Amino acid sequence: MATRKSIVVGGDHPRTHNPHYQRLRVPNITEIDLPALRRNRLARLQTMMKRHDIPICLFFNPANIRYATGTDIMGVWTATTLARYCLVAAEGAPIVFEYLTSIHVTKKLVADVRPAITWQYAGVEGRERARKWARSVKQVMADLGCKGAPLAVDKLDGYGFMALQDEGIRVTDPSPATVDAREIKTPEEIELMILNGAIADAVLAEFEAAIRPGIREYELLAVANNMLFRHHGEFMFTRLVASGPNTNPWMSEAHDKVVQPGDLVGFDTDANGYEGYVLDVSRTFLCGDEGTPGQKEAYRIAYDCVNGMRELMKPGMSFEDFARKAPKLPKSYITGRYNTMCHQAGLEDEGPGIPYPDDTRKGPVSFLPREIRENMIFNLECYAGKDGETYGVKLEDQVLVTKDGCISLNTYPFDKKLL
Repeated sequence: MATRKSIVVGGDHPRTHNPHYQRLRVPNITEIDLPALRRNRLARLQTMMKRHDIPICLFFNPANIRYATGTDIMGVWTATTLARYCLVAAEGAPIVFEYLTSIHVTKKLVADVRPAITWQYAGVEGRERARKWARSVKQVMADLGCKGAPLAVDKLDGYGFMALQDEGIRVTDPSPATVDAREIKTPEEIELMILNGAIADAVLAEFEAAIRPGIREYELLAVANNMLFRHHGEFMFTRLVASGPNTNPWMSEAHDKVVQPGDLVGFDTDANGYEGYVLDVSRTFLCGDEGTPGQKEAYRIAYDCVNGMRELMKPGMSFEDFARKAPKLPKSYITGRYNTMCHQAGLEDEGPGIPYPDDTRKGPVSFLPREIRENMIFNLECYAGKDGETYGVKLEDQVLVTKDGCISLNTYPFDKKLL
């Protein structure tokens, strides 16, 4: 739909069923050309490094390391530590500095793997260990032809930053290259996102089947995790299961609340699936047979917002144009709305996202001069919780932008009892 006026929110009007890929099955590793996946991602990264005049990057973020090298070691733990890192120059092969006892794993994919130098848990002795690390980085930069060049670092602690300064290394940021590289998916990435959409369907089916009076929120989370692991997923990065009054406001994570008859039960999959790609889908279910008028109103609003965004989204639209034409929430639902209309996804929840044009909770709204492009992945999401009510609805679909519009990667249906 082309204009804001044509997107109706609320009521009981019919909508065309959400178009999607029907790929609900366990992925087969032989279906994806993994060497091409790694080769094409690195090529995109290095192209963007050259475009943004970034001669060399130092990555600690597991998603950036994986994008550049295809390797991932203990992704949850290394996301909060500085246990492994890699140097990627704008030309040539990356060098991975690996957690000592995992070197043999990374060598299966990377030719040049060296022991990582760490300092994070050394207390006051950490400063000197960090200096040793910085001297080694400086030497490798010289070996790669980047002597004296600025070093683009994605994350670091105080000791590490000071050590680089001590060695005269100027630190810059790699995000101009990493964001631009990762926002357009390679053909192999798209295949993986389609497969992970199917895993999301399986997780949601198992989750909904487990809803009953008396089950606790964390038990439902366990059901979802079990299904994720059975389909070759990796981990959930949030615990967003909420029921009854915990659904308004949104963002209450799973704890020991018991699900009651008539409760709404909201769930956001928020998981890294097969080969690390994100499956991020939200559904809200009714524990019972008949929703209240208020519950149905909230559900219809969220449903129309998510599907209205899907109908609207087309390549060539600017982020700002999309935001201004997208469905608007009724006034009584604005206070608790989600902090973005949609965001991008790949090896993690990615950006930039698209904010509500009138949302000033974090200050004046500004839009990056970006446009929606073919082969982007967006997560379209809406939270509808009326001020003062004890229930709310969270819905979200993960979509692929095609030349003709966007198509959902997940197929799991919306709850007909609430429509």
